[in-house]
Amino acid sequence: MVHRTAAEALQTGLDLVKQARDQDDEVAVDVCLADASRADAALMARFARTATDAGAGLIVLADTVGAQLPDDCGRMFTQVRSAAGADVVLASHPHNDLGLALANTLQALSAGVRVVASSWLGIAERAGMVATEQLLFLLARHPDRFLDGTTPWWTAPDLTRLPGIARMVAAATGVPLSVTNPIVGTGVGTISTGTPFVHPELFQPFDPHDVLGIEPHVLLTQLASARVVTAVAARLGHTLDRDQARAAMSWAKARAFRTGRAVIEDAAFAAYLDGLTRTTLSPS
Repeated sequence: MVHRTAAEALQTGLDLVKQARDQDDEVAVDVCLADASRADAALMARFARTATDAGAGLIVLADTVGAQLPDDCGRMFTQVRSAAGADVVLASHPHNDLGLALANTLQALSAGVRVVASSWLGIAERAGMVATEQLLFLLARHPDRFLDGTTPWWTAPDLTRLPGIARMVAAATGVPLSVTNPIVGTGVGTISTGTPFVHPELFQPFDPHDVLGIEPHVLLTQLASARVVTAVAARLGHTLDRDQARAAMSWAKARAFRTGRAVIEDAAFAAYLDGLTRTTLSPS
C-alpha cells in the first residue's frame, strides 16, 4: 500500500511508534498489520516484538481481505504469539467476506489472544466483521471453551438486553434486522412446525425466553401442522375442533403456495377463521 518493501514499511511503522512515544510516554500506540492473513508469521512476530519493545501497546493482526480459514487463523496467532513472546499483546481484526469472522475470532481466542475487534450487527465495510452480539453471547455462555479461565467482565452480561440493543443500533444506523440474524434476528423464538411444541429442546440451542427474554411466537406457514394451526387460531381468538383444524391447515398450505409467500398474515388467517367458524356453527 505504501509502495515500499516489507522491511522498509515495517521500519517506517517502528519509527512512528517511537515518535509517538517520544511525544507522550503515556499515549497508547496500537499498530495494525493489514493483510496479516497472507503475511509471513515469522516476519510479523519479529516486528511485533520490536514494536512492543519500542513502546507499542497492541499489535493487531487483521484479515482485511476476509478470506482466512479458521485453521489458518488459529495457526497464525499461535505461531506469532509463540515467536513474539508472551508479553506482546496481540489483537484480532477479521473481516467477514466469507462468513468466517466469528469462527476466526474464536480461533484467535483459543490461541490465547485477549483483544478482539467486533461491531454491533457486524456493521463494517463490505460484508462486515464479527457481530458483537454473537461474540458476546458465546463468550458469556461458554467462557470455559474460549477464555481459558479468564473473565473479561466484572459483572456477567445480561443477555436479555442484546435484542433491545440490536434494535436500537438498527434504528440508529438504518441497517435492518433480518429473520436470519443469529441471536437478535426477528426469527429468533419463532415456531412454524409442529414438532417444537412437543420437544422444543430438539430444535433450538437455547431457550429464547430464559436466555434472551424473547417470547415464543407461532407463525403460520406452508409447514403448518394441526398443532400450529390450532395455536395460531387460539392466539386470534378462535377454538378449533379437529375437522376445523384440518380444514384450516389445508387452507394455509394452499394459500402459501398460491401466493408464493411462506408466512401467512394474521389478518388473512383471521378472515378465513371467521368464515370457517361461522359456517361450522351455522344450523344446517
